Amino acid sequence: MAIMIELPTEIEADLRHQDPLLDHHARDRFLVALYQAGQLSTGDIAVILGFETRFQAGEWLAEHGACQNYSSDDLDADRQTLDRILGPVRP
Repeated sequence: MAIMIELPTEIEADLRHQDPLLDHHARDRFLVALYQAGQLSTGDIAVILGFETRFQAGEWLAEHGACQNYSSDDLDADRQTLDRILGPVRP
């Protein structure tokens, strides 16, 4: 991945002084932001970061403070799956 952000030299130097791993941390924050915006999936994150599974990517995202993208449609689909497997819930 090669994405370039141009900053004034003095600002970049100051940021690098504060954070020697600036490039790495900027990449991580960028990926988390794209995930949270719905532009990347956990599968995409896994491919980008070289993980073997999307579950590893999910763990990485959680470690970086990202909330899981889980919509009401996802919840409905999971409920239908559980109803199909376990039978409907009786009150």
